[in-house]
Amino acid sequence: MNAEIFIPMYYMVLLTGSVFLLSTLIRFKNVLVDKSHTGSELMKIPLPSSAAQITKQADRNLINLFEFPILFYAICVVLYVTGKVDAYFVLLAYWFVGLRVAHSLYHIFINGFIGDMPLRALLWLPSWLIVIWMWVRFSSLI
Repeated sequence: MNAEIFIPMYYMVLLTGSVFLLSTLIRFKNVLVDKSHTGSELMKIPLPSSAAQITKQADRNLINLFEFPILFYAICVVLYVTGKVDAYFVLLAYWFVGLRVAHSLYHIFINGFIGDMPLRALLWLPSWLIVIWMWVRFSSLI
């Protein structure tokens, strides 16, 4: 049972790699096909304000995947090392990954707002609560 916690982690790595590949392909398209920017312009951080919106959204989503999910990776490793993995933790991990996939798709391709609030927050907040719940539940088991 313990090693099952690594499968959702694998899917998160796959998601991160997929968003990286998509971001790279979008940049290549902007440079080679659209000729809207030079390669050196699109390699700058932050991106130029004239970059296409999808380029900016894919870039920002990739950055997101290296921020908050680190807490997910950490709890999964801690659960494995301490032998506390159970079916419920694995289920929570899959829910986290599913919400992060939905968040990435929405963030990159739609990214709507209600006023100043991004609607993707409705996908991010439950994923955040899942990771917090995983940590709280783990702390009650030690």
